[in-house]
Amino acid sequence: MLCPRCRSERCRRSRRRRAKDYAIGLVGLRPWRCRGCDLRFYARSVALPFTFYVHCHRCGNLSLQRISREHVSGWFAWLFRLARVPAYRCAPCRERFFSVRVFRHIHSIESQTDSPVEPQAASG
Repeated sequence: MLCPRCRSERCRRSRRRRAKDYAIGLVGLRPWRCRGCDLRFYARSVALPFTFYVHCHRCGNLSLQRISREHVSGWFAWLFRLARVPAYRCAPCRERFFSVRVFRHIHSIESQTDSPVEPQAASG
């Protein structure tokens, strides 16, 4: 998330305060606050192309860990366990949840190894 004023990446979710925040939330926008310039603004938690992938509902994080279904609690957790719905955990906000959305594998740059390129034989 980038701040619209200072372009800082140090933005976090802000708490909803008034009825206005809840009304704006009906269209998918959430309140955010920049830690750099202290601006409060509204934005989606994830970009539209990533909406159909599994993401944290609190912070919008896409790099999630698969966990055992027994670690997720809630009113209907037993139903999701029975239906064998996958469970996920968001490391930054520690949210645990079930989701039927598509899991998108995110590979970090450090984990990708460059394979040596083999020289091609000259044809002729």
